[in-house]
Amino acid sequence: MHVSVHSVQRRFTALSLVGLFALLLAACGSAPAAQPTQAPDAPTTAPAAAAPTDAPAPTTAPVADAQPLSVIATYSILGDLVANVAGDLVALTTLVGPGGDPHVYEPTPRDSATLAEADLLFENGLEFETWIDDLFTASGSQATRVVVTDQITPLPFAGHDEDHADHDHDHDDPLAHACEHFEDAPEQVAAGGAIPEDHTHYVLTLTGGEGAVTLTRDEDAEVSFFLGADVPFAVLAGDAAQTPEALERIREGCDAVTIVYTFDLAPGDYSISFGPGAGDSIALVWEVAKAHGHSEEEAHGHSEEEAHGHSEEEAHGEDEHGHEHGEYDPHVWQDPNNAMVMVEAIRDALTAADPANAATYAANAAAYLAELEELDAFVTEQVATLPEERRKLVTSHDTFGYFAERYGFEVLGTALGASTEASDPAAGELARLVEQIRAAGVPAIFAENTANPALMETIAREAGVELAPTLFTDALGAPGSEGATYLEMIRFNVTTIVTALAG
Repeated sequence: MHVSVHSVQRRFTALSLVGLFALLLAACGSAPAAQPTQAPDAPTTAPAAAAPTDAPAPTTAPVADAQPLSVIATYSILGDLVANVAGDLVALTTLVGPGGDPHVYEPTPRDSATLAEADLLFENGLEFETWIDDLFTASGSQATRVVVTDQITPLPFAGHDEDHADHDHDHDDPLAHACEHFEDAPEQVAAGGAIPEDHTHYVLTLTGGEGAVTLTRDEDAEVSFFLGADVPFAVLAGDAAQTPEALERIREGCDAVTIVYTFDLAPGDYSISFGPGAGDSIALVWEVAKAHGHSEEEAHGHSEEEAHGHSEEEAHGEDEHGHEHGEYDPHVWQDPNNAMVMVEAIRDALTAADPANAATYAANAAAYLAELEELDAFVTEQVATLPEERRKLVTSHDTFGYFAERYGFEVLGTALGASTEASDPAAGELARLVEQIRAAGVPAIFAENTANPALMETIAREAGVELAPTLFTDALGAPGSEGATYLEMIRFNVTTIVTALAG
C-alpha cells in the first residue's frame, strides 16, 4: 500500500487521540491505563548504507510513532548520499547495490513490489538508469520521483558517445575519413543547390547568415554530417525537423571538424538548413555511417567482418546502447562539487515529504556538505602533485568526464565507450587504442569495479603498461572495502590514479 506524507500524519494524529482517550479513562477509574502503542514493523529491506558516523545530533527530536518514509535510491552511490542526509529517519532501499552495474541492471519482481510501496524515489537521471521508467510504470507506484541531477549542467560525451575506444565511430572511423576529405579541394555550392555525393568536401555559400541545400536519399541509412563550425543546423523532411540520433563536439583528432550530427534518414528528399547567424559560408562533409538493409561491403567497400568483427545485428545493438544513454554524460558524481548539488536536492525532497524532521535533514546535510568540500580540497591537493603532462586516463568506459573537467585530466581513451553495455571492441579498435597508449607514453591504465577486468588486462599487456588497482566508478565497493562509501571511493580513486600515473 502506498504511504504518503499525509497518511503518516493521519496515523500519528490517530495514535495521539488513542493515547488521550486512555488517559481520560484512567483518570475516571473506569479502565486500566492504556498499554504503550507498538512501534511499526521494521522495514523488510535493510538500509543500503550506514548513517553518517559523525553526523550531529538532531536539532529537533524525530517524530516518535510515525511510520518512517519509504525511500528508494536507484544505485549504491546515490544510496550513500541519501543515507548521509536521512540518517535513520527513513526506511531506505537501494535497488542496485555495491558492486552492481546500473548500466546492465535488470529489475526484479521484488523491486517492483518495493517501489509500489515507496514514498520517494531518488534517481540519477541523464538516462543513466534506462530501466527505471518501465519499472516505475509496471509497479503502479505513486512515489514522488526526484532526479538529483536536475540542477547540474551536464557534459556532452566528447568523442566516445557512440562506440568504443577514443574517437571510434561506426566501423573504421568516419571522423578520420571525413577529416581527409576536408583536405580535398572544395566544391562550391550556393544556397538552394544540392549536395548529392558523400565523401565530398562542400563549401556552402550563405546569404545573410543562413541558407539551405538539398539532399536526396534512396535508402534507409544513418547519415553523419561533419561541419567545420558549430552553427545553427537542421535537417528537414518537408517542414518536419528531424531529430539527430547523436551529436558530438570534436575536441581533438581533426582540426577541420567542429561538430558531427548523425541522423537516421529514410528514403526521400531533405533540406539541409543553416542559420540564422551561420556566417557567409560553411564547410561540410557528409557520409553514410550505416546503411540499413545492405551489407557492409556494399556501403563501405569491405566486409563487415573485416571492418567491425561483428554481425550487422550486433552492430545495431551496440548503436542502440549508445543512443539509450543519450547525448550527455550521466556520471556526475565523479566531481564532488556535483555530489554537493545532489545532496541539496536530497535534503530538499526529504524536507518536503517529512517537514517534521526538516531540522535534522538540514543539520545532517550541512555536516555532509562540509565533508564533501574537504574531499574536493583533498582531490585538488593530490592532483597538484602530478605533472599536467601525466594527467591522461584510459579506463574501461567513459565515466571520468566530470573528474577530468574538474581536475585538469584528459580522457585519452576507453575500451567500451559510453556504457559497459557495449560489446567488446573489435581487434582493429583495440589495436588503435594500444597504439594511442604507447604514443602518449601513459604508464598505467585503469579497470573498473563494474566491468570485467579481462579486457583491460589484455590492453595493458599489449601496450606494455601497468594495470593499476581497480577503481570504483559506477558503484560503491562491498562493506569494509576501500570504496564502501562515496567519500572513501573518491579518496581511493584519486590516490590510485596519481600514484599510478606518477610512474
